[in-house]
Amino acid sequence: MDPKPHFETLARYNRWANRRLYEAAASLSDAQFREDRGAFFGSLRGTLNHILVADRVWLERIEGYGPKPSSLDEILHDDFAGLRAAREAEDERLLRVVASIPVDRFDSTLSYRSMAGTSHELPFGQILTHVFNHQTHHRGQAHTLVSQFGLDAPSVDFVYFLLNPQ
Repeated sequence: MDPKPHFETLARYNRWANRRLYEAAASLSDAQFREDRGAFFGSLRGTLNHILVADRVWLERIEGYGPKPSSLDEILHDDFAGLRAAREAEDERLLRVVASIPVDRFDSTLSYRSMAGTSHELPFGQILTHVFNHQTHHRGQAHTLVSQFGLDAPSVDFVYFLLNPQ
């Protein structure tokens, strides 16, 4: 089985889910966006920045170039509008990266160094799975934060994307 179409679908789903979440979050005030709600990265601002940080870390490892954040809690964009624009750009980058991966790379090994400098080697296809799973994990936290402010957080389940992938 060629895994590429599966990962291309996950990249499109990822963009779809992020757009839906950011659309809901756009209704929050700046104070709400920044408010520490006790989440792993504190606020919605911290959580959404972390997702972007992790994507940049992994895509730099995969591509061998690109932005390389210095810590997992780095605030890349302090304001919502800047963060939203960066998220859109990173989702498009992820789509391009997945589209450019040769089929034989999915069965290869990715060698990389952790942010602490430790060397690792893991199956490339599983690393790419992690990239999408990591976003889903933290997007769920962000979804909860949006809900805590009384907003209708949109459904971002994969099956709803499959039923209506616009």
